Amino acid sequence: MPMTAPILGLVRQGWISLALWMSFGLLVEGLIGFRIPALLDDPVRREMFRLAHAHGTLFNVVLIVAAIGARLELVTLTRLASRTMRLAVVLLPGGFLLGGIWHFKDDPGFGVWLVPVGAVLMIFSALLLALSARREQS
Repeated sequence: MPMTAPILGLVRQGWISLALWMSFGLLVEGLIGFRIPALLDDPVRREMFRLAHAHGTLFNVVLIVAAIGARLELVTLTRLASRTMRLAVVLLPGGFLLGGIWHFKDDPGFGVWLVPVGAVLMIFSALLLALSARREQS
């Protein structure tokens, strides 16, 4: 079975974004290791950056797994499922990142409002994939 455009898009975005979020995690650990005050003295920024790294890394692994599942024909990857999943992996960790870059004294910045939008999109796309797997068995 040839690689379709949606599958190829998931694979490309997944691996490129995985490399970027892992690099960001290395940067955060470096800032902690070198005792940089901009991160160490700001618990909101430190927590938001850790959440951005963790969710960005994990969600991009989910993209790759979804592409593998679609390639093996375990699930049907619709255009809607592909687009919502790809958007979710940008919005959710991006919201944490923006919430940590510009924030108020003890609260994350407005960027954190992207997080629930990304979470809902990821849940929606996961349900679409789950339902497509169910239909394949019948």
